[in-house]
Parts: sequence; structure tokens; C-alpha cells
Amino acid sequence: MKKLLLILMFSILSFAETLNVGDTFPTITLDDQFEKTHTISLESNKVLVAYDKSMSTILKEFLLAKEDDFLTKNKTVYIGDISGMPSLISRFFAIPKMKKYPFSILFLDDKNRNAFSKKEDFISVYTLENGKVKTLTHVSSKEELENLFK
Repeated sequence: MKKLLLILMFSILSFAETLNVGDTFPTITLDDQFEKTHTISLESNKVLVAYDKSMSTILKEFLLAKEDDFLTKNKTVYIGDISGMPSLISRFFAIPKMKKYPFSILFLDDKNRNAFSKKEDFISVYTLENGKVKTLTHVSSKEELENLFK
């Protein structure tokens, strides 16, 4: 019984840890605003994670100024955390509005929302190389986003 409790405790703790530089990027499957399921590819170069509305707005404005296939061409994934939003608001207002965007926004769910580094009022940017986290930076402006893709 003690072994079972220890295994369970370590499983929970290891799942709750955030990704750090040098970590292998886990296989994560998320749904987007079009109800399409995506598995983040180990061939992705960047993963952008926005945790609040203001950072999502900056990221959205940055992407809307780019070509429709900007994320695909740059092997980049955009993840948004709408878990704190009331489900009625997300279902009837936010997600239908997001369906107008020419790019996918993957949504964090309860089982993996703590996997990513969250810094208040910043977008977390994971740069990946060979399936591992090469760098983790936090940006908060369109200019900083632009510099990431130069």
C-alpha cells in the first residue's frame, strides 16, 4: 500500500512540474477553436503560450499582421489558456470569435495547464531543438515577438 501511495505521489509531482531548458518536450495533444485535435510535433521550432487576455491580444494582433500560414511556415504553435474563462462565455462568445482567425489556437486543458512556465503578463516562448527545450523566454510586446522570428 505504501508503495502504491509513493508511486501515485511521484506521478502527480512529476506531472505538475513545468518544462525547463534541456527537458524533452512531452507529447501533448490539444484541441483548437475549430474542435480539431492537434499533437504538438517534435519538429516544432517554437511554442508560444499566452495565459491571459492582454497577452493573447498582443499575440493575436502580431499574427493577424502576418501571412495566414505564418505559424506553419515557422513551425510554431500558439497555445492559449482559456481555462479560467467561464464555460458559457468561452463556448458562446470567445471561441466563435476565435474561429474567424486564419490560424489555430490550441487550448490548454486541466491535465496539462501546469506543464508550461507561467509568468504574469508575459507570453512564454519555448524554442525547441531536436524535441528538447533549447530556450525559454518571456515576451510582452509585438516588437519582442517580431525579434523572435528574425
